[in-house]
Amino acid sequence: MTARDERGSITPFVVIVSLAILMLAALVIDGGRQLNAKGRAIAYAQEAARAGAQAIDVTDPRLDLLPNLALAAASDYCEKAKSLDPQLTVCRAALKRVNDPAGDFTAVVVTTQIDLKAVLLGLIGRQTLQADGEALARPVSGISKPDSGKVPTVAPPSVAPPATSAPTATAPPVPEEVEVTPCTPKPTDDPDDDKDDKDKDDEDKDDDKPDEDEPPECKPAGDAP
Repeated sequence: MTARDERGSITPFVVIVSLAILMLAALVIDGGRQLNAKGRAIAYAQEAARAGAQAIDVTDPRLDLLPNLALAAASDYCEKAKSLDPQLTVCRAALKRVNDPAGDFTAVVVTTQIDLKAVLLGLIGRQTLQADGEALARPVSGISKPDSGKVPTVAPPSVAPPATSAPTATAPPVPEEVEVTPCTPKPTDDPDDDKDDKDKDDEDKDDDKPDEDEPPECKPAGDAP
């Protein structure tokens, strides 16, 4: 009795498809990690350059940098960033003269590099991924145009001052002027007066006749018509 040959075989198509899928996964995973490292490297460079651009010579009307202080400030930021992020292997600061319509100015240039270990690309011999960043910064007096370059298409709203000549619709009405006529108070009767009733009636009749030369008598507020 002879032994059966149980050796298997695999088609080249399966090998090719498996390698393609593995390479696609490596590009997605390690490629995304490298893009993230690229953004971090640029961010480190920008912050270090801004830190150096704070060293301004306030006595200079052009607000130019103090070279030694600017370089020291940028380098100090790089050292702190490297101590906190071990993947940041390179962070160098330098000075550069840039040409501007207002003249030549000193700027801070920072270059960075981040190294990280590959996950799947190591299968094809790529063990380390590198991401570089560079940034330049210098102080600028005033703003000449938006940083984004966009121009607004809608004008800003204008607030008109309120009119002072015509009264507003919500103002209360002005009361009409009333002319007040002076009057003389009517004398009160004296209880000790011993005049008879006839004399009182005569006086009442005389009082009913208006006197053109004398102002009218005052009446209480409740007696007004």
